[in-house]
Amino acid sequence: MGLMINNKSIQRVMVIDDQPDARDAMAFSMEDADLEPIFHAHPFNSMAECLSTVTTADAAIFDHHLKPGNYADFDGASAVAQLYQQRFPSLLVTAWAKVDIDNIRQLRKDIPILIRSGDAESQVIKSGFEQCINEFSGHYSFSRKPWRTLVRIEEVDSSRVYVVIPGWNPNEIVSLPLVMFPKVKEVVPGTRFFAKVNTGADQQEELYFTDFEIIEKPRGEYAKFLRS
Repeated sequence: MGLMINNKSIQRVMVIDDQPDARDAMAFSMEDADLEPIFHAHPFNSMAECLSTVTTADAAIFDHHLKPGNYADFDGASAVAQLYQQRFPSLLVTAWAKVDIDNIRQLRKDIPILIRSGDAESQVIKSGFEQCINEFSGHYSFSRKPWRTLVRIEEVDSSRVYVVIPGWNPNEIVSLPLVMFPKVKEVVPGTRFFAKVNTGADQQEELYFTDFEIIEKPRGEYAKFLRS
């Protein structure tokens, strides 16, 4: 019973979800995956309490929307990202991937797989934990591997920056929260950056961005080659 991935044994998996029906549905999928579900039905007082509780198991699966009903004062994405940094295998399940993309995007580098609600079948869970543990040792799937690539700002408003990543899809605008640019002084249309981006991603919500580097604008005769 359980999984063995890169010498890491996973058997007891804690499920963090404030909805009893969702927990019951997850139990069936986990049993099909030969995993033992452990449920935490009571609210958490803090992130620290959550992390210390979850890490008594072998792995965890989090729902994203934990704040409604006062189940927690943080969301599932934040917890999964912190556990990833601690090299503790965790998966995020949510129906809010597109609606809440601004909040998730900032953490997406540390969320190796985002499972849509209703898609958390046994094989998806198994492959999700495998991908998570592989990344701990630096082995990324094609869709998750970061590459240094060009990012161009198209528009900016009070809370978002709209960019194009030519190396991913030159015809699609991607929205990033403005707070992702805290160390960048010049965030205006036309500004170009290098950033590490997983350009093998299939969907927008899979994209993550790190290590922004502003590109100095060409001067003199080379300036004419800039896109107006």
